[in-house]
Amino acid sequence: MAEPIRLFVTSSPELEAEREVVGQVVARLPVRLGWEIRHTPRPGEALAPALEAVEAAHLYVFILGMDYSAPMGLEWTRALRARKRMLVFVKDTAHSPAAALWLSEQGEGIEHTVFDSLATFRHAFERQLIRALLDLAETLHLHLDEVEGLAARMKELEEAAPEAPAVARGAERSAIILGER
Repeated sequence: MAEPIRLFVTSSPELEAEREVVGQVVARLPVRLGWEIRHTPRPGEALAPALEAVEAAHLYVFILGMDYSAPMGLEWTRALRARKRMLVFVKDTAHSPAAALWLSEQGEGIEHTVFDSLATFRHAFERQLIRALLDLAETLHLHLDEVEGLAARMKELEEAAPEAPAVARGAERSAIILGER
């Protein structure tokens, strides 16, 4: 069986809706491979498995909201050291002193997308994720029909305005999505 696409998501604690959108977008992509999605551990959960998941990930997603709190810094540093492909998003909101410091120290030197709503986040995240998957198509062993499906979806996104995501629950935590292969 083919190896799943591994995605690690570091996010501010209050961004449950954005984590949900990540799961929804991944589930809708025209890719038969399975997905393994891991997130920043909740308080009281073990950190070591999360850091191992960062190193094993094909793609690293960082979503900064109001706060930059532990263990976000450890995950970020581990992803930088492991030279992970990064998709970085910053919510246009009031930031805590820690988040503002991260933005001034890291945010200016790292390409990132600013978003102000779930709709703009969904649109930007899906576009960047598809672009990354197309760049990694050979590494991930994507088939031609999957590449064509992703390219077609990218074209749709480039022609469409962001739409508000459906309000649904259940994909904001770590998950494994089984593929068809």
